[in-house]
Amino acid sequence: MNVQLTDGQGLAKTLQITVPAAKVAAQFESRVVAMAKTAKIQGFRPGKVPASVVRQKMGEDVARDVAQELVREALPAAIKQKELNVAGQPRVHNDGPVEGFKVVEGQDFSFKAELEVYPVVEPKGFEKLKLVRETAEPDEALIDNALSRLQTQMQTYGEKKGKAAKGDRVTFSGQGYVGDEAFEGGNLKDFAVVLGSGQLIPGFEDGLVGVSAGEKVELKVTFPKEYHAPKLAGKPAVFKVEIGKIETPQGDALDDAAAKKMGFESLDALKDIMRKGAVRELAQATEQRLKRQLLDALDEANKFMLPLGLVEAELKALWQAQLQELQARRQPVESLGSVEEVFASLKPLAERRVRLGLILAAVAKAQKIEVGQADLEKAVADQVEAAGPQADQARAYFANPANRQQLVGPVLEDKVTAWLLAQAEVSEKKVSAQALLAELQ
Repeated sequence: MNVQLTDGQGLAKTLQITVPAAKVAAQFESRVVAMAKTAKIQGFRPGKVPASVVRQKMGEDVARDVAQELVREALPAAIKQKELNVAGQPRVHNDGPVEGFKVVEGQDFSFKAELEVYPVVEPKGFEKLKLVRETAEPDEALIDNALSRLQTQMQTYGEKKGKAAKGDRVTFSGQGYVGDEAFEGGNLKDFAVVLGSGQLIPGFEDGLVGVSAGEKVELKVTFPKEYHAPKLAGKPAVFKVEIGKIETPQGDALDDAAAKKMGFESLDALKDIMRKGAVRELAQATEQRLKRQLLDALDEANKFMLPLGLVEAELKALWQAQLQELQARRQPVESLGSVEEVFASLKPLAERRVRLGLILAAVAKAQKIEVGQADLEKAVADQVEAAGPQADQARAYFANPANRQQLVGPVLEDKVTAWLLAQAEVSEKKVSAQALLAELQ
C-alpha cells in the first residue's frame, strides 16, 4: 500500500492511498466466494452458484463492496503509518479512473481521505493565577423566591373580567416592527405570558398591565444590547398586539394544606427542602463562578488553530440547544433571527468550548488524570441525591452502564479543573446570595 500525505490549510491534511492490484484481486475473489454461498439466483440451488455466475450477475455489487472493505482496512492503517492524531471524521472520496466508488480487477485502487488533525496543545496561563472564591448563605428572601417560583409553576388560572394586573396571565397575538418594517421572528400568535415573570424583554410585560380582553395596544420597547439577534440588539421597536384573554391565578396561598398536596408534611418541611436545595445551588454557583474565572484565564492565554470540523459540530449542538429552549418556551424558531445570524453569534462560544476542551484534555494527559470507579460511584450518588423525590428514578437510570458512562466526561473535567485550581492562589470573599446567583444569569 502506498500512502502520500499532503498538508492543506490550517490543520487540514490529505491522504492519497493506493492499494495494489494484487490486493484488490485477492479481496475481489474472497468476496465472490462469500457471496456465492448465500446468493439466490434463479436456476441454481443456494450455495451452488458458480463464481463465474456471481461475477456476471453481481459484479457491480462486488466491486462496490470490495471498495468499502478496502477503505475500512487501508484508512486506519494509513493514519497509523503517518502518525496522525485525527480530529473528527475523514471525508473519503474516489480518486480512480472509474466513475463511482468501486474497484476494478487488475487495477490499483486509489482513494483520497481529507481530514483534520488535532493541534499540539501545551497549556499555559494557569501558573500563579489569582482567583476569588465567592460564597454566600441562603437567606429568607431566597427561600421565599424559590417558593414563589414553585407556586407559579403549579399555578392554575381562570378567566378574569376586567383589566390585567401583575400576576395575571395574558394571551395575545401581534407583530413587532423596527421602524416601519416587520422584523423576522416578531410575529406572535396566541402567546401567553404571566405579567411580572420577566419572560419577555424589558418594558413588554409592564405595557400589558391594565389592558382588557379584545383591546388593541402598541407596546414601545427597546431590545437589550446583548440580544441574541444582532439586527435587533439595542434597537427600539413597536409591538402592535391584540389581547385575546386575561386569566387570574386560582387557588389558595401556599400553606400547610397546599404543601401536603405536594407530598410534604407541612410548609416548614417544604421550606427545609428548599433551604437544603438553596445551599446546594449556592455551592454550585460558587464553584461555577470560580471555574469560569479559571476558564476565562485559560481561554485568554492559549491561542492556537482549531479543527474546523469540531467547531462546526459544536455550533450545531449549540443550535439544537437553542431550538429546544424555544420549544420549551413555545416560541417560533423565527424569533432567533436568521440561521446565519444565529450561527455567527454562536461561533465565538463554539470556538471557546472547543479550545477549552482541548486544553483540559492536554492537562489530563500530561498529569495522567483519569476517572476511576470510585469517582464514577460518587458522581452517581451526587446525581441521586440531587434528584430529591425522583431519587429512585435516578438510581434506576444510572444502574444502566451506558447511562453511567455519560458522567465520565463531566467528572474528568471536574478533576482536571480541581487540579488546575490547586495550582492557583484562591482567596475567599463573602457576597449576598442574590449577587452570587446573578453572576450566572
